[in-house]
Amino acid sequence: MAKDVAQETEGQEAKKGGKGLLIVLILVIVLLIAGMGVMAWMLMSGGGDDKAEGEQPVAEEAAGFQPPQVQYSPQFKQYPPPGPDAQPQYFEMKFVVNFKGEGKARFLAVDLKFMSRFTGVVEDMEHIRPILLNDITLLLRQQTYTELAQDNGPELLREKILQTARAAAETNRIYPDLIENVFLTRFVMQ
Repeated sequence: MAKDVAQETEGQEAKKGGKGLLIVLILVIVLLIAGMGVMAWMLMSGGGDDKAEGEQPVAEEAAGFQPPQVQYSPQFKQYPPPGPDAQPQYFEMKFVVNFKGEGKARFLAVDLKFMSRFTGVVEDMEHIRPILLNDITLLLRQQTYTELAQDNGPELLREKILQTARAAAETNRIYPDLIENVFLTRFVMQ
Protein backbone atom coordinates (compact mmCIF):
# COMPACT_ATOMS: atom_id res chain seq x y z
CA MET A 1 0.00 0.00 0.00
CA ALA A 2 2.81 2.34 0.76
CA LYS A 3 4.18 1.54 -2.68
CA ASP A 4 0.88 2.44 -4.37
CA VAL A 5 0.72 5.81 -2.55
CA ALA A 6 4.33 6.58 -3.48
CA GLN A 7 3.69 5.72 -7.17
CA GLU A 8 0.56 7.90 -7.30
CA THR A 9 2.44 10.85 -5.76
CA GLU A 10 5.26 10.49 -8.30
CA GLY A 11 2.73 10.32 -11.15
CA GLN A 12 1.00 13.51 -10.00
CA GLU A 13 4.34 15.35 -9.66
CA ALA A 14 5.36 14.21 -13.16
CA LYS A 15 2.06 15.53 -14.56
CA LYS A 16 2.59 18.90 -12.78
CA GLY A 17 6.18 19.17 -14.10
CA GLY A 18 4.98 18.33 -17.61
CA LYS A 19 2.29 21.04 -17.45
CA GLY A 20 4.83 23.67 -16.30
CA LEU A 21 7.22 22.75 -19.09
CA LEU A 22 4.38 22.88 -21.61
CA ILE A 23 3.34 26.36 -20.42
CA VAL A 24 6.93 27.70 -20.69
CA LEU A 25 7.29 26.20 -24.17
CA ILE A 26 4.03 27.78 -25.38
CA LEU A 27 5.08 31.15 -23.91
CA VAL A 28 8.44 31.02 -25.73
CA ILE A 29 6.73 30.20 -29.04
CA VAL A 30 4.26 33.08 -28.62
CA LEU A 31 7.13 35.51 -27.88
CA LEU A 32 9.08 34.32 -30.95
CA ILE A 33 6.06 34.79 -33.21
CA ALA A 34 5.43 38.26 -31.77
CA GLY A 35 9.10 39.22 -32.26
CA MET A 36 9.08 38.05 -35.87
CA GLY A 37 5.89 40.04 -36.49
CA VAL A 38 7.45 43.22 -35.09
CA MET A 39 10.61 42.72 -37.17
CA ALA A 40 8.56 42.13 -40.34
CA TRP A 41 6.52 45.29 -39.65
CA MET A 42 9.72 47.35 -39.14
CA LEU A 43 11.25 46.06 -42.38
CA MET A 44 8.12 46.73 -44.40
CA SER A 45 7.44 50.20 -43.00
CA GLY A 46 11.03 51.42 -43.56
CA GLY A 47 11.16 50.59 -47.28
CA GLY A 48 10.10 53.99 -48.70
CA ASP A 49 12.29 56.76 -50.11
CA ASP A 50 13.59 57.65 -46.67
CA LYS A 51 17.27 56.74 -46.69
CA ALA A 52 19.65 57.00 -43.81
CA GLU A 53 22.49 59.46 -44.31
CA GLY A 54 25.39 57.99 -46.18
CA GLU A 55 23.37 55.25 -47.89
CA GLN A 56 23.80 54.94 -51.63
CA PRO A 57 21.26 53.51 -54.01
CA VAL A 58 21.80 49.85 -54.85
CA ALA A 59 22.46 50.64 -58.53
CA GLU A 60 25.32 52.99 -57.59
CA GLU A 61 26.85 50.40 -55.27
CA ALA A 62 26.71 47.77 -57.98
CA ALA A 63 28.29 50.14 -60.51
CA GLY A 64 31.20 50.98 -58.17
CA PHE A 65 30.17 54.57 -57.45
CA GLN A 66 33.11 56.99 -57.30
CA PRO A 67 33.03 60.57 -56.00
CA PRO A 68 33.30 63.28 -58.68
CA GLN A 69 36.82 63.76 -59.95
CA VAL A 70 38.61 67.10 -59.98
CA GLN A 71 39.20 68.24 -63.54
CA TYR A 72 42.02 70.67 -64.18
CA SER A 73 44.38 71.76 -66.91
CA PRO A 74 47.01 69.30 -68.16
CA GLN A 75 49.66 71.98 -67.58
CA PHE A 76 49.56 70.89 -63.92
CA LYS A 77 50.85 67.60 -62.59
CA GLN A 78 48.07 65.01 -62.63
CA TYR A 79 47.33 63.03 -59.46
CA PRO A 80 45.21 59.90 -59.13
CA PRO A 81 41.85 60.73 -57.59
CA PRO A 82 41.36 59.87 -53.93
CA GLY A 83 39.09 56.97 -53.06
CA PRO A 84 35.57 57.52 -51.76
CA ASP A 85 36.75 57.11 -48.16
CA ALA A 86 40.13 58.87 -48.53
CA GLN A 87 41.42 60.39 -45.33
CA PRO A 88 42.93 63.88 -45.42
CA GLN A 89 46.72 64.06 -45.68
CA TYR A 90 48.65 66.79 -43.86
CA PHE A 91 51.87 68.66 -44.55
CA GLU A 92 53.30 70.35 -41.46
CA MET A 93 55.45 73.49 -41.16
CA LYS A 94 56.66 75.51 -38.15
CA PHE A 95 57.71 79.16 -38.05
CA VAL A 96 59.19 81.52 -35.48
CA VAL A 97 59.80 85.00 -36.88
CA ASN A 98 60.34 88.60 -35.81
CA PHE A 99 57.41 90.74 -36.88
CA LYS A 100 56.16 94.32 -36.55
CA GLY A 101 55.16 94.08 -32.91
CA GLU A 102 54.61 97.84 -32.47
CA GLY A 103 56.27 97.71 -29.05
CA LYS A 104 53.92 95.03 -27.67
CA ALA A 105 55.35 91.81 -29.11
CA ARG A 106 58.35 90.94 -31.21
CA PHE A 107 58.10 87.25 -32.02
CA LEU A 108 55.44 85.29 -33.81
CA ALA A 109 55.34 81.49 -33.56
CA VAL A 110 53.01 79.70 -35.94
CA ASP A 111 52.60 75.98 -36.64
CA LEU A 112 50.70 75.07 -39.80
CA LYS A 113 49.12 71.96 -41.26
CA PHE A 114 48.19 72.04 -44.94
CA MET A 115 45.46 69.58 -45.89
CA SER A 116 44.83 67.69 -49.12
CA ARG A 117 43.07 64.42 -49.89
CA PHE A 118 45.54 63.80 -52.72
CA THR A 119 48.54 61.92 -51.31
CA GLY A 120 50.78 62.99 -54.16
CA VAL A 121 50.17 66.67 -53.41
CA VAL A 122 51.43 66.29 -49.85
CA GLU A 123 54.54 64.47 -51.14
CA ASP A 124 55.20 67.17 -53.74
CA MET A 125 54.79 69.94 -51.16
CA GLU A 126 57.84 68.47 -49.45
CA HIS A 127 59.82 69.23 -52.63
CA ILE A 128 58.77 72.89 -52.57
CA ARG A 129 59.31 73.28 -48.81
CA PRO A 130 62.16 75.84 -49.27
CA ILE A 131 59.90 78.01 -51.45
CA LEU A 132 57.06 77.75 -48.94
CA LEU A 133 59.42 78.57 -46.05
CA ASN A 134 60.64 81.67 -47.85
CA ASP A 135 57.25 82.96 -48.99
CA ILE A 136 55.41 82.31 -45.73
CA THR A 137 58.28 83.74 -43.63
CA LEU A 138 58.14 86.96 -45.69
CA LEU A 139 54.37 87.09 -45.22
CA LEU A 140 54.60 86.57 -41.44
CA ARG A 141 57.30 89.25 -41.06
CA GLN A 142 55.00 91.81 -42.74
CA GLN A 143 52.18 91.31 -40.23
CA THR A 144 51.55 93.88 -37.50
CA TYR A 145 50.48 93.37 -33.91
CA THR A 146 47.35 95.47 -34.47
CA GLU A 147 46.17 93.26 -37.36
CA LEU A 148 46.88 89.98 -35.59
CA ALA A 149 45.40 91.04 -32.23
CA GLN A 150 41.94 91.54 -33.75
CA ASP A 151 39.30 88.86 -33.11
CA ASN A 152 39.55 87.64 -36.69
CA GLY A 153 43.30 88.32 -36.99
CA PRO A 154 44.41 84.66 -36.95
CA GLU A 155 41.67 83.75 -39.45
CA LEU A 156 42.77 86.52 -41.85
CA LEU A 157 46.38 85.34 -41.49
CA ARG A 158 45.31 81.77 -42.20
CA GLU A 159 43.62 82.88 -45.43
CA LYS A 160 46.73 84.83 -46.51
CA ILE A 161 48.94 81.80 -45.81
CA LEU A 162 46.64 79.57 -47.87
CA GLN A 163 46.77 82.01 -50.79
CA THR A 164 50.57 82.18 -50.55
CA ALA A 165 50.92 78.38 -50.49
CA ARG A 166 48.54 77.98 -53.43
CA ALA A 167 50.52 80.56 -55.43
CA ALA A 168 53.78 78.68 -54.73
CA ALA A 169 52.13 75.39 -55.68
CA GLU A 170 50.78 76.81 -58.93
CA THR A 171 54.22 78.12 -59.87
CA ASN A 172 55.55 74.58 -59.40
CA ARG A 173 52.87 72.83 -61.49
CA ILE A 174 50.68 71.71 -58.57
CA TYR A 175 47.03 72.59 -59.12
CA PRO A 176 46.39 75.14 -56.31
CA ASP A 177 42.89 74.00 -55.36
CA LEU A 178 44.23 70.56 -54.44
CA ILE A 179 45.59 72.24 -51.30
CA GLU A 180 42.20 72.28 -49.65
CA ASN A 181 42.94 74.13 -46.43
CA VAL A 182 45.52 75.19 -43.88
CA PHE A 183 45.11 75.03 -40.12
CA LEU A 184 46.93 77.02 -37.45
CA THR A 185 47.84 74.49 -34.79
CA ARG A 186 49.87 77.05 -32.81
CA PHE A 187 49.66 80.84 -32.83
CA VAL A 188 51.72 82.76 -30.28
CA MET A 189 52.71 86.43 -30.21
CA GLN A 190 55.38 87.29 -27.67
